[in-house]
Amino acid sequence: MDDKERVLYCGNLSERVTEDILYELFLQAGPLESVKIPKEKDGRQRNYGFITFKHAVSVPYSIALMDGLSLFGKSLHLNARSGSEAAPNPYKEQLRQYEISINEPSYHQSDNWKHDYYSRRPDSRSSTFFSSHVQRESSHFEQYQ
Repeated sequence: MDDKERVLYCGNLSERVTEDILYELFLQAGPLESVKIPKEKDGRQRNYGFITFKHAVSVPYSIALMDGLSLFGKSLHLNARSGSEAAPNPYKEQLRQYEISINEPSYHQSDNWKHDYYSRRPDSRSSTFFSSHVQRESSHFEQYQ
């Protein structure tokens, strides 16, 4: 496995972002080996960093997962490291479909029990009917004893 395939470029970093912050953030996408933010000659950090994952599959996943994320008011620019093979990201479409599904109104049975006459769960009308029916049967049964 080529090391380049496991490295993620993270650009447009705020000067307030630390390697520890990036480590905690990208750990959500997969196990990490290292996080490095290069420094200028004067000791200030540059506005980009490199995240090395243990598994190559974590790179496209983190790109899809963290797409549009901002840290300290700056939107992150995420890409696979230069020189690695550019393949379509299989996770972007899956995450897009998931986001669509959680934003669509869904069918909740609890909201529709009153209107579902074929349901086995009694609503207020059938529970009244059921309890009165049981009482009538027991009174009727007592008549025969």
